[in-house]
Amino acid sequence: MRHTETEPEQSPFHPPKTFMLVHGAWHGAWVWNEVARILRSQGHTVYIPTLTGLGERASLLSNSVTLDTFINDIEQAILHPQSSPALLPIENADTAGTRQSPCAPERPLTQHPDKPLTNVILVGHSFAGLVITGVADRIAAHLDRLIYLDAFLLPSGQSTFDTLPEKVVDAITMSAGAGAGIPPPDPVHLGIPKESENYAWVQQRLTPHPLATYASALNLKSTPGAGLQCCYLSCTEPAYRPVAASRDWAQMQSDWLHMSLASSHSAPVLAPDLVASALAACAAK
Repeated sequence: MRHTETEPEQSPFHPPKTFMLVHGAWHGAWVWNEVARILRSQGHTVYIPTLTGLGERASLLSNSVTLDTFINDIEQAILHPQSSPALLPIENADTAGTRQSPCAPERPLTQHPDKPLTNVILVGHSFAGLVITGVADRIAAHLDRLIYLDAFLLPSGQSTFDTLPEKVVDAITMSAGAGAGIPPPDPVHLGIPKESENYAWVQQRLTPHPLATYASALNLKSTPGAGLQCCYLSCTEPAYRPVAASRDWAQMQSDWLHMSLASSHSAPVLAPDLVASALAACAAK
């Protein structure tokens, strides 16, 4: 799924924005390839970091990778984009990934700025909802707004495991065995039908997810969103049951923007045009 870059099409009514798109569990920056290409073709600046232990950084998987590790990844990508491991070009990254690796994201071959990013529109898909919430709690001044794409939300002091029945926690923990990662699910359970042309493409790229990120709590000083503008995008065809509680909580926040997308939980892969359009719409509000 490699695409040709096109000349940016800038709208006089919507000036270019800076997006940072954060992937969810078992995924990597690769999941945003087409969404990023579309947004860049419209003149926007787009960063697609890879979280520690996932994607082309899968060799870094260990029991020490916690939710705070993920939050640090994105905080550093915003404050120090030029040296951030999450944004390093694949050929320079200290990982097992290569430019030919199936997990290699399509990042533009341009040097990142040597100063902190500002006015960042931070987007979190699925598990990354927890990550962007944690980042906003730390460096809200560097952000313009938050966009949650069918994403998880937690109150301060809770972990993902705290929200699950004990038997489910036990099953997930047992699935990791003696390792540090939760095996990836069948893409069907992420909303990608087996008959889809994207099924094998995604299945090849999913990597084990750091177990400790499910066990570690999200610790906040403020309420989720840190007072920033927030938008929650719900994928409805079909709805993804694991995020139901998060979606319901977001819909109760009267100051949040709410939108629905006619796609499954894997919308960045199955409906990148729809996702890019929704992100641009949220950014323009």
